[in-house]
Amino acid sequence: MSSEYNSILIAKLYSTTNMDDMEELLEEIAEKSDPIFLYPLYEAYKNNKDSYISHIFIMTLNNINSNEVTQIAIEIGEDPKTKFLEFPYLLDIFDKRNFYEQRALNIAFRGLSIFIAEKNKNQFILYSILGFIKRADMLNKVESQLSKIFKTDDFNAKSREYAFGQWLTIEPQKKLQNIIDNFDSFKKNRTMESVVARVICGWRGTKIEELKNLIEMEGNIKSKQIIARSRENEEEEKKKSSEEKQQTVQKQYSNADLVEKISNLREKINDFSRSEKDIGFSIFPPNEAIFTQLKTASDDATLMKACVTLRDIVQNLNSELGNHGYPNDEIKKLLPNASEEDFNKSLNKLFLFLHAKNYKITDEIYGLKKLNQLLGLLGAHPQSEKDKLIKKLKELNLFDIYQEEAWPTLHQGLLAEYEKSLGRLLNSIKSKDVK
Repeated sequence: MSSEYNSILIAKLYSTTNMDDMEELLEEIAEKSDPIFLYPLYEAYKNNKDSYISHIFIMTLNNINSNEVTQIAIEIGEDPKTKFLEFPYLLDIFDKRNFYEQRALNIAFRGLSIFIAEKNKNQFILYSILGFIKRADMLNKVESQLSKIFKTDDFNAKSREYAFGQWLTIEPQKKLQNIIDNFDSFKKNRTMESVVARVICGWRGTKIEELKNLIEMEGNIKSKQIIARSRENEEEEKKKSSEEKQQTVQKQYSNADLVEKISNLREKINDFSRSEKDIGFSIFPPNEAIFTQLKTASDDATLMKACVTLRDIVQNLNSELGNHGYPNDEIKKLLPNASEEDFNKSLNKLFLFLHAKNYKITDEIYGLKKLNQLLGLLGAHPQSEKDKLIKKLKELNLFDIYQEEAWPTLHQGLLAEYEKSLGRLLNSIKSKDVK
């Protein structure tokens, strides 16, 4: 039956023309991660690479369990017609498989060249490209490009700061001395001087102090204010007691309590579901990935990665949940807003299984679906789905936090929503009387 259904999905890959339907189809294929989909996916990508969801084909390829995924990613990356916006998703494929060979690096180098040539304003793409090059230990090969981004006013401040920070890591002492020796030319460009000031506030060392002192004496007003705020923060840190220092450590890992609660709830649900005669198995497979959520996201880039991982955790449920016994015509009545392609999604299978065993639950699985959708949007950052992202954030009362760019608080809010949903699920299977 599984083989027949896979054949149906493959046929739909070739026949589907509506991109919304295609997106749902790709999500289901991603959950299956079966190598049988590899080349049909590649062909479907080539047939739809001009569509607005072309990047989702590449994200789906990344979920396929096959050694040939990297080769396909190389072919796509080396195609001169491949859209620049797809480069980060290709590099994710290489990163996931620790593939840092020359052809993959050439794709990253080419992506950086395009970013510079187009004077791109999307810092997330730069984070992805430089992050890959850094993990390959090849930043020294793009030193001149990093310098160009840092020194060029056409790029936004976030991109310039990130490029400067990476440029500085190559030979910190030498580069800091160069800035000190040529400070008069640096301060002629106030934006560039501000970029330097903001980045060095996060660094420590003798040369850093020398440069800070120079900015305080000879810099522009904005840069002086940046350094002044940094000095104030340093003074506050020095005055903290041992208890306050411990709180700082706890804040850096402030997800620990939430992760512990989530882990305990998952164990309780598994213990109860195994002993419950109407279930008889663990709902959650063994998964240590939850502990990747211990460290709170510190910026938008780390939040994106945390969301991708957390979404995998939310979706990773026991395949035995598919044994609910409902035929498609009955499923359509129970899930009127779902297409047939959605029937085998893990959260829908959870709903159908529990419903079949007379547990009274809503089709939203106590917020798990909404959380899953939001994590997908936050993890991908597609500009075309900004309205959908805002809607989902508002549904979970997280929009204000997102708007304030309070990334650690947003990360904790997402984990808290997962904890709440698990608590409701536990109560449901315990009582059989919760709607």
